Amino acid sequence: MISFGGMDLNKWFTFIALVLVSVFSVALVTVRAMYSGELLFIFLLWNLFLAWLPVAFAWLALRMRKWPLAALSVTLPWLLFFPNAPYMLTDLLHLKARAHVPLWYDLILLLTFAVLGLFLGFVSLRMMQDLINGYFGFAAGWLFALAALGAGGLGIYIGRFLRWNSWDLFTRPLLLMGDIWASLGQPRTAVVSGLLAVLLLFAYVLFSVAPGHGPTLHAAHEGETGP
Repeated sequence: MISFGGMDLNKWFTFIALVLVSVFSVALVTVRAMYSGELLFIFLLWNLFLAWLPVAFAWLALRMRKWPLAALSVTLPWLLFFPNAPYMLTDLLHLKARAHVPLWYDLILLLTFAVLGLFLGFVSLRMMQDLINGYFGFAAGWLFALAALGAGGLGIYIGRFLRWNSWDLFTRPLLLMGDIWASLGQPRTAVVSGLLAVLLLFAYVLFSVAPGHGPTLHAAHEGETGP
């Protein structure tokens, strides 16, 4: 089971790699700003922070796995912020030729954030899936993952095309729900959300079959050993 307490060496390498790539991503934005004198891509730093939140919630849930009700209560905030991680894939739409900075540099910068966001989302999903595996079994874990990926596709659409944020559910809930409800009748919502969900599913399956990232069948027993 992936957790940041008591995790094996491979899991530590995964976490350290995510941190290092995050530092590299911040450095790319910083260098670009210093070279061009523009703060054009500074918003990516906020997006990166939001992409780390699902990992933090998943880590918290696993830390509380001895108390199922407390651990499962974290599922809702995790699901709310989960789409923020793969959402960074859509930041590639900002790529275009600009003065002062070579196009290839912006391509590398945006790709770095996009890939990092995707992996942050998948690592957090694997952690939550292992938690569900431990409580309800392997099949339930994959049903949870499929539902989360579907919700992720819709969440990306809501963020990118409807321009809502996760915290708007708390600050402007009626306006948000009204806009989402109105958009559900539009074909574009189903098509774009569905294609994004399929993309996430294929990518997550490839991520899951990689050595060291497969779902564990004995997560509940591992949880009994302590954090």
